Amino acid sequence: MPENSDFYPQVMLRYATQPPSSGEQTEFIATLLRVFEEKLFNAREFDPFSLELIVDYIQRTHIYYLEKKLPEIEQSILLLSGHYGSQHPILIALQNFFRLYVQDLSEHIQAEETYLLPYIEQLREAGHTPADFSRFLIARRDYSIDRFLNDHHDTEDELKNIRQTIRLYAPPQDNESLYRILLMQLQVFEQDLCVHAHIEEEVLIPKAQQLEKEFNNQLIYLSPLN
Repeated sequence: MPENSDFYPQVMLRYATQPPSSGEQTEFIATLLRVFEEKLFNAREFDPFSLELIVDYIQRTHIYYLEKKLPEIEQSILLLSGHYGSQHPILIALQNFFRLYVQDLSEHIQAEETYLLPYIEQLREAGHTPADFSRFLIARRDYSIDRFLNDHHDTEDELKNIRQTIRLYAPPQDNESLYRILLMQLQVFEQDLCVHAHIEEEVLIPKAQQLEKEFNNQLIYLSPLN
C-alpha cells in the first residue's frame, strides 16, 4: 500500500463521472495505480495504451487540478492564514504562492488545451480521410511537437519549493493540524503532478512525435521533387 492512501481516490476521481468503459481503460487505471503505489515510473508500461486514452487522462487531470485540487489547497491556505499574524512571513509566502502558482499552472494547462492537445487530435485523425489529412497540413504550418517542447516547463518543482519554505516556520500552536493538512496536500499534489509530467513527457509526446514523423515522411515521399 502507498504511504498515503489518498493517492488512490485521486486517480479514481478523474474517472468518477465516466467509469472505465473498456478493458484498455481498466488496465490503464491499474497501471496508474501501480505507479502511485510503487513510486516508480516506467514509460514502457504505458506503451500498449492508445494515444486517445493518454490524451483523455491528460484532459481529465487538468480538470481535476483546476476544479478540485487547487480550490482545496486555497481553502487550506485561507484557514491556516487565520491562525497567523497578518504580517507573518509564512502568510505572505502562502499568499504569493497561491496567486502566482495558480496563474502559472492555469496558463500552462490553457496552452496545452488550446494548442497541444487539439494538434495531437488532428494527428490522430489525419490518416482517416483526405479531409482530415488536409486539416493536419494546415495545423502543422503553425504548430508542432517541437514547438511545444521549446515552450514547455514543469510546475511540480515550484510546489516542492513552497513546501520547503513552509517547513522553515513552526506551525501555529493553536491549530497544528491545519498546517499538517496543507503540507500533506502539497506533497500529494506534487507527486500527482510528477506522474502527470512523466506521462506527458515520456508517453504522450513520444507517441505524438512518432505519428507526426510518419505523416511528415509521407509528405516527403509525396513531394513533387521525389
